[in-house]
Amino acid sequence: MKLNCKRIDFTYTPGEEIFNFPGESGLPFIFDVEEELTGDPAAMDAVGEMLDEAEKLAETAKAAIKAALADEDSRYHSVVTFFMEFHRDDVGPDIAAELFPGTDPSKLSFAEMVDFLKLKRFGSLVDDEMDQQVFILDLIKEIFITHET
Repeated sequence: MKLNCKRIDFTYTPGEEIFNFPGESGLPFIFDVEEELTGDPAAMDAVGEMLDEAEKLAETAKAAIKAALADEDSRYHSVVTFFMEFHRDDVGPDIAAELFPGTDPSKLSFAEMVDFLKLKRFGSLVDDEMDQQVFILDLIKEIFITHET
């Protein structure tokens, strides 16, 4: 079946998971969709619409991260602060150099670090708790980094 999307010409098989690395789909990031959703035309229409807006969504996410960092009363402040501390302090010098090229991460503010984040994965799945379709935007260099440490 053809994905209803303006940015790429993409065909998928309903009921089968989509998982493509950058370049395989014509996208500059990993693209994945849970098999449960590929069998649902309305869900896949939503995937196509959101995929057309992926970079705008990533910029919106980055703005939300900066807002959470700036607002100590935000319910997300501690989580986002921990995320930034982890990627500055705990990933090792080689990975930090890849995440923040040409800089010394220890000299960057967390808000400045956010500017280095890039869209690395766009995905969609059914959230078990909410029992609804959700979208995943990964903005770190290596999406598997937090699972390795």
